Amino acid sequence: MNVLLAFDKIFLWFLLYSFIGWLWETCLNIVMKRRFVDRGILNGPLCPIYGFGALLAIYALPGEHTFLAVFLSSGVLACTLEYLTSWGIEKLFHMRLWDYSNKPFNINGRVYLNGFIFFGLGCTVIKLWAQPHVAELCDAIPPTTLIAVSTTLLVITLVDAVITFGSLISMNGRLARVESDIKAVKQRGITHIDAGITAADDHIEAAGARLNEVTDGLGTRAVTKVRDAGERVHDTSDQLSTRVHDLFSLQQRRLIDAYPQMRTVHDPHLLKEVRAQFAKYRAHRASR
Repeated sequence: MNVLLAFDKIFLWFLLYSFIGWLWETCLNIVMKRRFVDRGILNGPLCPIYGFGALLAIYALPGEHTFLAVFLSSGVLACTLEYLTSWGIEKLFHMRLWDYSNKPFNINGRVYLNGFIFFGLGCTVIKLWAQPHVAELCDAIPPTTLIAVSTTLLVITLVDAVITFGSLISMNGRLARVESDIKAVKQRGITHIDAGITAADDHIEAAGARLNEVTDGLGTRAVTKVRDAGERVHDTSDQLSTRVHDLFSLQQRRLIDAYPQMRTVHDPHLLKEVRAQFAKYRAHRASR
């Protein structure tokens, strides 16, 4: 019973700090980008890397109590965790959700100096000031209530994790389909435009040969041909944006939008094109 109770408390601490991490990322994006961005990798409002980082600072540094020692040690631990998480995601799902290659003092684009500073400060605040109060609050909760709450949240979190795992696994396959569709649509668009221009040229040549006849009518038909070709391209473009939008799940669309530095094994410009198709779909829906 005591072991189970201890595990339940640790799990609730993990959820609390994961939520605080999600809240931090959300507020930071609201300030920096002036819009709400859900940066959590799970569907729920959690950033698990923050929860694991907090637990590392709590349990891996039991004898550290000075500000500088906790700051430096937890900064190293948190950056190691972030590096391994980035590496693991890349190996498992063939993608990188974040890339700090353009940041100063980075290591292989996986971690950089600002992250060390912020993680170090955050873990120091948690270990030296926040965690003692959090532990007291958990101790004040009746054991049966604590177990019931933690068990319920554990089931919800595991289900969310399984859904997220499947979503990340299937994303590369869907990106491959989108890559093929975009190339095909662009090729059809070029064909439509070429056909329209060729038809227009034919009418203009005919108009020159029969200049004394229905020149104006032929000129009008030439313009119509070009316009029709443009409309076909526009319709095809709308169909593509709808297809791209519907191909991805809500979680996959959110992750693609939330991580602008995401990299995959596909064409480096593909994700930029996918985001453009998402924006075009939303604009088309808003105009209806």
